[in-house]
Amino acid sequence: MLVEKSFFIDGVDDVELGIKRNSKLEYRLSYDDSKEIKALVFLIGGFGANNNINLFDFERKSVAKAHPVCVISPIYHCFCARVGVIEPYSPYLIPNAKDIELMQKILQLLKCNDKVDVGNYLGFLPWIDEHLQEYKNNKVLEENFMVRLNCDVVPKNGDYQNYGIMPALDIMCVVKDLALQIPEFAELPKIYAGGSYGGYLAMLCAKIAPFYVDGVLDNSGVVLPWLPHILGRETGVPEFVINGKHYALTCFVKKFWTKDENSPYYFSNANYYARTILNTKHLQTLAEKSKKTIFVHYHSNLDDGAPAAQKIELSEKLKELGFDDTLHLIKDENDIDGRTVKSLEHGLRMSDKALCRRELPTMLEKLQGRKSPVGEDNEISYVCEDKLFTFKDVRGGGGMCLTLQNLS
Repeated sequence: MLVEKSFFIDGVDDVELGIKRNSKLEYRLSYDDSKEIKALVFLIGGFGANNNINLFDFERKSVAKAHPVCVISPIYHCFCARVGVIEPYSPYLIPNAKDIELMQKILQLLKCNDKVDVGNYLGFLPWIDEHLQEYKNNKVLEENFMVRLNCDVVPKNGDYQNYGIMPALDIMCVVKDLALQIPEFAELPKIYAGGSYGGYLAMLCAKIAPFYVDGVLDNSGVVLPWLPHILGRETGVPEFVINGKHYALTCFVKKFWTKDENSPYYFSNANYYARTILNTKHLQTLAEKSKKTIFVHYHSNLDDGAPAAQKIELSEKLKELGFDDTLHLIKDENDIDGRTVKSLEHGLRMSDKALCRRELPTMLEKLQGRKSPVGEDNEISYVCEDKLFTFKDVRGGGGMCLTLQNLS
């Protein structure tokens, strides 16, 4: 019978930004109690995984039904970074003062004198579509004319986009808590799987906690973070766009990071380096600590969101350092099988379920008989320019934490 459980636990505070966390960390798990469970599989959703939580749950249950594993879905810090269809996992769309001012000007040009505010901002979008259609019907505007508007994406639980570090630490908190909740699973091998941002987080978990990562199944994860996902509006590049018929609503997830050196939220080179996967010195540090992680990557040679050349370089470096690493580079249409790999675009249109169907049996075979205990004294440190980032266990049944030390 399929066993399903969910938990709400304490997550980590934001040490980098000095922000106290208000939200709880949720995770859900599924396993078939008629099977001998051989591993823990953490399915890490990427951007948009909150779009439909029912589908998110379906993927987890499907993997649990098909394989002798306990499958865990961590709903990590700022998981709800895209518009969703199920409450409370859909964020607010909130305009700032400049967004409201722009909307007001557009309405005035369309001969509307209604006052715009935070509460009615989105309600004007259908009105704009309707009236721009009239202008186009009367040949006042070109047929391809679009109005560009903006808004912030604000998770309802008070989260914001820290990017990478907070989510990865959250996932490690889940690992530690699960060992307490189901102690008979505590020493099982631990595998982390995900696509795009989920694949990146799986690799980042291996970086910050190699002692708790036996395997990584990565589909199209970036190895060098993209700054617009970290700095948001400051770059002018939206994270996603909601398109109406005659408008484009560009959306920026709430963030505090900035390149303003006078701000307490300054995103320095050190903060960036801590988030990189493709970092030769950090990979050497990782190898000196542990080489037990088995890496499997899928990546399109034509990926325009995460350059394939960087993934190739990472794979080569991991092999040179003695890791078991396999890169499946999807080169052209001949590599599309229609079942697992469905396109050459970013993410390959490959579901986590399909990734596990293809790679989990081999991974389980390689990890057969391995014990992966959860401890209290593990830590790893990375030199990031003028700072030392140390990721370590919290004693007494806690999760993991980050400590920062200035080196200058």
